Amino acid sequence: MIRYRNTDPSGVDRPCWTTAGGGMEAGETIAETALREVKEETGISAVSLGPVVWYGEDSIRSGDWGVTFKEHFIVAHAKTEDLRQDGWTEHEHQQILEMRWWSIQEISESCDPIYPSGLHDLLSPIVAGEYPTELRIISA
Repeated sequence: MIRYRNTDPSGVDRPCWTTAGGGMEAGETIAETALREVKEETGISAVSLGPVVWYGEDSIRSGDWGVTFKEHFIVAHAKTEDLRQDGWTEHEHQQILEMRWWSIQEISESCDPIYPSGLHDLLSPIVAGEYPTELRIISA
C-alpha cells in the first residue's frame, strides 16, 4: 500500500494509505491502466492480473477538493516485493509519503486512515483465493 499526502485547498495535510492506482489515459482499458499505475507507483512490472473484484466511488479522501475517485479493484500477483520510486512523476514525489507491504492483520490493527474502508475484511476472502462471482460494489 502507498501512503499519500492529501492536502486540501486550505493547506491541511490528510495523509492516508491506499492501494496503487490512478487515472485512465485515453484509449486505455482498466487492465492496461492497472498495469501502468502499478509499474509507475511501485516499480513492479512483472504483474499478472486476476479479476476485477470491487468497484467503489470515494470523495472523502480528496477532502475539500471535491474529487470523486471511481475505482476498480483488481487482484494482482507480483513476482517480487521490491518497491521502487524510479517511475514516479514529480507529483508523486510530492504526494507519496511512504509505501510498504502490509499484512491483513496490520491493516486490521492500524489506526491510520486506509482506503477503501474495511480493506481488511474485503481482502480476507481474496487472499484465501475466494473471489466474488459478481463485481462487488463497495463504499468509501
